[in-house]
Amino acid sequence: MDSLNDNKKGIITEFVKFVRKELQLEKCPTIVLQNGRGELKTTASYDYSKENKIIRVNSKNRATVDVMRSIAHEMVHHKQFEEGRLLVKPADIGGDIEDEANSKAGQYIKLFAQIDGTIYDE
Repeated sequence: MDSLNDNKKGIITEFVKFVRKELQLEKCPTIVLQNGRGELKTTASYDYSKENKIIRVNSKNRATVDVMRSIAHEMVHHKQFEEGRLLVKPADIGGDIEDEANSKAGQYIKLFAQIDGTIYDE
């Protein structure tokens, strides 16, 4: 899966709308799907310290549902930022902030699969 076809992009777009509504985000950050890691240290990043809020996700050679989970994880971090809970950089592993992002991302995948079961078809 070097690049996302129009169908996969459409599914991801609908998922982003779904998660934004579920999280009741005031403003949705820009989401950039990269064809490779580039400067990413992991599969995705969200830098809440910059004025322009951007989520970057590596989509190269990853299942669409995995890309969606990464997007949801970072969108949860954005919600945490909007609520004033990201005052300092959280731990990369464990802790309330990271654990919440992991669990909610999984929840949103399962909830969205009830709407579009094709997300597991790859």
